[in-house]
Amino acid sequence: MEIEVRASSISGYADCPRRWAAKQLAGVVLAAGFRLRQLHSSAGAVIGSGTHAAVAHDAEHKKEHGEPAPWKDVEDHGIAELEGRIDTEGVEWDDVTPNLGQAHQQVRRLARVYRSEVLSKIKPVAVERRLKARHHTGLIVSGQQDVVISDPMTLRDLKTGKRRSANFGQYGSYSLLLRSHGQPVYGIVEDFIMRVPLDKPQPAAVEVSYSMEACEQQSETVLCAASAALAEFMRSGSRDAFMANPSSALCSDRWCPAAMTGFCPFGKRN
Repeated sequence: MEIEVRASSISGYADCPRRWAAKQLAGVVLAAGFRLRQLHSSAGAVIGSGTHAAVAHDAEHKKEHGEPAPWKDVEDHGIAELEGRIDTEGVEWDDVTPNLGQAHQQVRRLARVYRSEVLSKIKPVAVERRLKARHHTGLIVSGQQDVVISDPMTLRDLKTGKRRSANFGQYGSYSLLLRSHGQPVYGIVEDFIMRVPLDKPQPAAVEVSYSMEACEQQSETVLCAASAALAEFMRSGSRDAFMANPSSALCSDRWCPAAMTGFCPFGKRN
């Protein structure tokens, strides 16, 4: 049986391997007789998806034509992605984004910051390219990098949210995937744009450079650990093959499909 792991999930493995398994290996967990709960998407997740769709269209147009896309097209791509994800998965609004109208405005605002502060100074050579490769453990790793730029070849990834987190494992997987497909990069940069309430000033984009060596090492560590835990779970059927972290800030029924189920007794109700 081939198991596919998304590169974007790898950074979260260390926080709680059992929550990671409940999300990334849900089919395997359910087949073993455990129950998992369905979660709505968070406001941050759907706005992130909408913003990514908007800036991807903008960056692709610049790659092909040397200039950004018409702004109305950028907005339309972002809003369509936002609403499509909400229709499919539902959404849980929060204090930063309390309703759909404000979500629309935040997607537009974040995409505009990216256009003016990031896209204006880069030359995209690849945009939203989905790649797959077999890791030596047998796992299939897949990932879709935001933008690769030239002079020098650099991976740039957009993150939006209420706060910045570390994404070493994700970016290391992207770097390894690109190399396996004949397009090595020589730098990794994250562009972080904070999601804030509309009545607050919008912070500028923050550029964060990552060590490619550290990112690739973290990716390798996680994939080896995940593969070993999966093999033990398939052998024993025990949830303890995937270590749980009750101290995680995400250990709750809001963030974890395994919280307070037979697959994991830990968690709190929100």
